[in-house]
This record gives sequence, structure tokens and C-alpha cells, in this order.
Amino acid sequence: MNTAMNTGTRQPIRVLYVVPDLRVGGAERHVTTLLPALDRTRFAPSVICIGEEGELFAHLTAAGVPARALHRSKRQAGPALRDLVRAMRAQRPDVVITRGYNAEALGRIAAWRAGVPNAIVWVHNYGDIEPRGRFRTAVDRILDRRTAAYFGVARAQIRYMAADLGYPESKIKVIYNGVDPSAFEIADGRAAVAEAGIGPDDLVVGIIAALRPEKDHATFLEAARLVAEKLPAAKFLIVGDGPMRAAIEARVAASALGDRVVMAGNRPDIATLLRALDVFVLSSYSVECFPMALLEAMAAARPAVCTAVGGIPEMIADGETGYLVPPRDPAELARRLIEVLSDTPARKRMGLAARARVEMNFTLKSSIAVAEQALEEVVNR
Repeated sequence: MNTAMNTGTRQPIRVLYVVPDLRVGGAERHVTTLLPALDRTRFAPSVICIGEEGELFAHLTAAGVPARALHRSKRQAGPALRDLVRAMRAQRPDVVITRGYNAEALGRIAAWRAGVPNAIVWVHNYGDIEPRGRFRTAVDRILDRRTAAYFGVARAQIRYMAADLGYPESKIKVIYNGVDPSAFEIADGRAAVAEAGIGPDDLVVGIIAALRPEKDHATFLEAARLVAEKLPAAKFLIVGDGPMRAAIEARVAASALGDRVVMAGNRPDIATLLRALDVFVLSSYSVECFPMALLEAMAAARPAVCTAVGGIPEMIADGETGYLVPPRDPAELARRLIEVLSDTPARKRMGLAARARVEMNFTLKSSIAVAEQALEEVVNR
């Protein structure tokens, strides 16, 4: 048992989270939101980044969560494993949580070698962009024997995790992501986008997502073109960065949208930025799981029009808090956007319903409570 032998009082459970890095992304933001919120009388959290720190690393240190980066590349698996084993032997965690493939493999192997009693894989994806090879599958099968649990963030993942990845369903636990609604104002405000030429009379459609192929900004831009033809006041805000930035900028330049599309890059002021939106969009065609950006938009009382992939149908109440549309269907995405943008009372009603849905089902407080209980169950078991 995790108790102090001299007093008989229970000591906090030592939780070590191993990740590739803490760059800007939903799964990374989950780490920097979860760990600082854990009850410090029950948990002592810490983090190791195998690679670089990343932009979100400072959030942990500012919150008093011990964190370090090994600065190891993917080609330095051996040295990274050695560093992890040393760190775990020094820290003696009660449970190691891993997220991201190199962290899932190296973190669990290190936990095994260091004698850590419990290892957890926290899965944030819904499918793989590229099929897993035989070697990775074999490693997962071997490490399953040393894995106490697999946490997911959406019920839609269960089939993927059990059928595709071969994880025992009895070990799978779904813990919905959550946000703090009080951190998001319902009021409208365009100050955050005024310098981009967006005014109070414009209708603003915003997408907040990494600029990667699976986010399918091409579909978003084609839908934007169709919306722009019907609604001259519509403008489109793209927030995020990534490897597709140049291609997206080229597509915008070649389109008839001109200055109606604003490429905002990564922004630290998401809560303020959301106040500038009339409707939130995600156009992903795959692997979208339980996006934090959508949760935050809902908390800010913004209706959403999103593709019905992964865990998104568990978040949006279709027709009540927004609309679900098929992936890779810009015409249907545009139709729903025009419908929402053209009806101000309905748009406001949907936004308030989205906020209420977060307050009822997806608060950070409830997410943390479920996570704390699940961690205690793993350690005590």
C-alpha cells in the first residue's frame, strides 16, 4: 500500500506522465490542464518530455508541477530509455501514464525495468493516419502484460482500442475531457480580431485546429467559398499552425476569398478569441477524438458545425447545440453554416444550449473527479 510506515497516514500517489513533448495541441493541453488540477493531498504529479519542452511546458512549471525534458530525438531511443529508467528509479512513481507512440513504448518499458507497479496508456486518437506495422503491434502485445489500464476520452474509441489495437476491453476506461466554463465569457467581442480587419458587422466563422492534413482545411475553405457567395458579410478565421500552412495559404491566395480569410496562427488568447466568433467549425475527416477546441467553443456559448467523426457526435447535440455534417462534404457544411449565420435568434439559442451542455456533462471538475477515481482504482488494485 502507498502509506507512510511511521505514521500510518496515506501519502499522495506519485503520478508520472511521460509524453513526446508539450507542443500546442489538444492532447498536450489535456496534460497541462489535468495535472495542475489534481488534488495535491492525494496526488503528486510530474511530467517528463522525451523530446523538447514545447510551447505548453511553461504552463506546468507555472502551476508548480515538476517537469523536465530529455531533449532526445526519435533516433535516440536507447539513450531516452536509459534516461527514463534513471528518472523513474529516482522518483519512484506509483503509476506512469504515457501518451504518444514513442512515449507509450519507451515509457512502459522504462516503467517495467524501473519496477514501477502500474502503467497506463492514455489514448487521444481515434484511428491511425498510417496503419500500424507488425513491429509496433508486437510491442503493444508484449507491453499489454505490464499495462494496468487504457484510458480514452470518448466512447467512440472503445471499438478502435479493442478491435483495432487489441487492447482488452476490460482494461479500457473512458474519461471525457472537460473545461472550466467560468474561464469563458458568453459576451461577444471583436477586439481580439480587430487588427485583422474583422468588424462588428461581420459574420465570423472560425476553425481552431492544427494545420495538418486530417483536419481537412481544404473542405473548410471550399465551404467558405460557398458561404461567401450567399453572405457578403461572412469572414473566416483560421487559428492554428502546422505543416499544411503553406499549402493552405496558397489555396487561399488562389481562391476568390481574398481578405475574407484571416490566418491567425497559434494564439494564446483562445478564450478571448472565441468571443469574436459567430460559429465554430471543425472539418476533420478522421482521427478526431474529443477536441478541446470544440469544448472551449461550447463553453463560450458558440454553436458549432462539425464533421460527425470520432467522439464529436458525443459532444454536439445535433440540431440543438449545432449541427453534425458528413466529412469531406463542403456543400453540406456550407448549407448548415448559412443556416446558422442567417438566423441570429437560433444562433444565440444554440450557443446557450452548448454552454449548458458543457456545464452539465463536460466540466473540468467532473473530468478531474473521474480521473482521480480511476487513478486510485488502478493503484489500489
